[in-house]
Amino acid sequence: MSYTGGALLYWRMSTESDLAGYKAYKGVTSHVYESPATDLGIITCSTGAPGAMISGIGNNILTYVALTAYDQTGNESTFSAEVSITKAVPILQLLRRVA
Repeated sequence: MSYTGGALLYWRMSTESDLAGYKAYKGVTSHVYESPATDLGIITCSTGAPGAMISGIGNNILTYVALTAYDQTGNESTFSAEVSITKAVPILQLLRRVA
């Protein structure tokens, strides 16, 4: 089955006092990301941890994702550890899970 879906990602919150948000970078080659990044802002899930639904991930297509944090003046951190995703979930199913 081929479709474009998404994945739910959770991470540890940055401890920077001037944190303004997070950006998600994705691509089909390790450490080679599409531009532009997805600006996630500051998102807190019901668990209290930061997390977001990353869309535009093809099912059965190996996709790599890394995050950065940015501050109020626009300074951006280095990339987080990269994660790989091969099984996307249809967006409608993801929305039902977080609703």
